[in-house]
Amino acid sequence: MQHLHQMINRRVQTITKAELLQQAQKFQVALTEKQADQFIEWLAHHKVDLFSEEKRTELFQAAERILGKREAAALEMMLRPYMHFLKL
Repeated sequence: MQHLHQMINRRVQTITKAELLQQAQKFQVALTEKQADQFIEWLAHHKVDLFSEEKRTELFQAAERILGKREAAALEMMLRPYMHFLKL
């Protein structure tokens, strides 16, 4: 299971700007290129661990600060289908 956790975290950690913008569009979230750049930059300098409540909170707080409250809520919505798996 640990290997799967690492794969999932690595995938989030390495999302590209194009992928982030595509996901935002898919979930009907207005996201500027500047916001996407800032969030990608944040990801590059912080460890992502969706399986840690502390690190997940840090991620959502950064999303809210960089992207905005509505956009951070959308990020949480994107993860909602996986909540049982992440044990959220």
